[in-house]
Amino acid sequence: MVRTIFYCVIFILIVSCSVRRQLPTLQLEENSSERLLLNGYYYTKLDSVFFDVIFLYKNGIVYQGGNPRIKEGFKNIDDTFSKTYVNDKKTGYIWGLYIVDGNNITLERYLTPIYAEKYQTYVDKGHIIDERQFIITSRKYIKTGKLETRRDTFNFRPLSIKPDSTNNFIK
Repeated sequence: MVRTIFYCVIFILIVSCSVRRQLPTLQLEENSSERLLLNGYYYTKLDSVFFDVIFLYKNGIVYQGGNPRIKEGFKNIDDTFSKTYVNDKKTGYIWGLYIVDGNNITLERYLTPIYAEKYQTYVDKGHIIDERQFIITSRKYIKTGKLETRRDTFNFRPLSIKPDSTNNFIK
């Protein structure tokens, strides 16, 4: 009896610590539009301290490249991606999906999870200015339905060594 209780407790601990992911609302779809450059990354200023960096791939995957400090400059950002990418393939919340439809872009990404929280998605929508720039104008949090107006201008920066989009989460 004690052994059965012990195994039940262990099972509950393992299940409660496992990462749960909200399924994305977008479907994986190859980007055949050629409306945006894909041989680098897009960045925007989150605030006066941090950038938001994303990589878009032809296969429809978006990679959340983190939030490097603005004061450290672009060279530091470029160097970082050649060194830290290996472990990112195992980090679920940094992978998402995007779709380009004419001049419109839709990205679905995950919020950084709080301890033992299910990965929750949000959808950004915006429009493409040209091949080097797009503007996100709205964000919807899928779990709560909360809608925000945004004005995030993403600009392109070429990068010779782009991380591979292979990951354990989006297939």
